[in-house]
Parts: sequence; structure tokens; C-alpha cells
Amino acid sequence: MFRRITAVLATLLMAAAGLVLTGSSAHASTTTICKSSPIPSGYVVVGEGSSTSCPYSFPNTWTIRMPYTSGTTTMCKVSSVPSGYVVVGEGSSTSCPYSFPNTWTIRKPYTSGTTTMCKVSSVPSGYVVVGEGSSTSCPYSFPNTWTIRKPYTSGTTTICSVSPVPSGYVVVGQGSSTSCPGSFPNTKTIRAL
Repeated sequence: MFRRITAVLATLLMAAAGLVLTGSSAHASTTTICKSSPIPSGYVVVGEGSSTSCPYSFPNTWTIRMPYTSGTTTMCKVSSVPSGYVVVGEGSSTSCPYSFPNTWTIRKPYTSGTTTMCKVSSVPSGYVVVGEGSSTSCPYSFPNTWTIRKPYTSGTTTICSVSPVPSGYVVVGQGSSTSCPGSFPNTKTIRAL
């Protein structure tokens, strides 16, 4: 009986705060919150809606979720890209506010191999830029993408000169590559300490 009362009280408290949980698993579920509530850290907005339970005029709710840790998540541009994720595309959705294009497609970069990301996104900590390219999925004029990767932990890694050098690595040379922007020499060779 005590557990049931506790569950009912928890549900009432969540409703009073403007929170409504939907979905079946924590990873795949979405949560609807009142726009008067701050978006919790790590969550992204995936839709906009209306509820008589929330203050202010319609639309007055956000549908939020934690982004997928593998694969991609489409989010409304109204929210910030979470730390550790990169933008891999731009799109449009009637579920999101503002004029088209109004969505980002985000993902965590691969830990082995390369990831192509839109330049609109920051290079995540621990990754290096190894090439520049173009994609119609990304905003702005060509070239509008970076190819990023984790640097090798043994031996050397050739990176574009525009790339950050991760902590624990040193520059041991320079070179040139048509894959990188800028005039030659436009690459650095780095090695872990």
C-alpha cells in the first residue's frame, strides 16, 4: 500500500512540474515538459506541442529525449548540441519550431575510423581534423565538412593544420595534403608523448 501511495504522489508531483513521461524504455523514451521549465543537461528538443497543464499560450511544451549513443538523432535547432556529439546533417520537421531548415541530425563520432561532420559543429575534445569536404546535407557553402578521427596512440598521425592538437600529443613534422584546407604546407604530423 505504501509503494502505491508513493507512486501516486510521484506521478502527481511530476504532473505539477509539467512533466509527462512517454515510451517504454529509458533510452528510447521521450519526455514532454512545459516550456517554462529549463531543458535538462544532455537532453535535446525533438518536438513542440501544447498542453492545458502548462502555462502560457500554445505551443507551450517541448518534447525532449536523450540522444542515441550509437546511430543518429534528429533534434530541433532550438536546443544546443550536447557535448560529445557532432552535427552530421541539417533538415526540416513540422514537429520543430521556426522556418525550415529547423533540425540537426547529430551523432557521437566513431572512436575508430573517421566521421564526417558539418563544420557548423565544434570538433570534440580528443579528435583531430584529417580532411575537408562538401556535403549537401550540411549548411553553408562548400567546402562545409570536416573529416575527424581519434589520433593513433602509437606511431604518428597526419592532421590538417587547422586541427586542434589533443592534450598529450606533440607536433613532430609538417607536410602537405590536398585533403586539407590552406596553402602548403597545410598538415602537421603528431605523436603521443
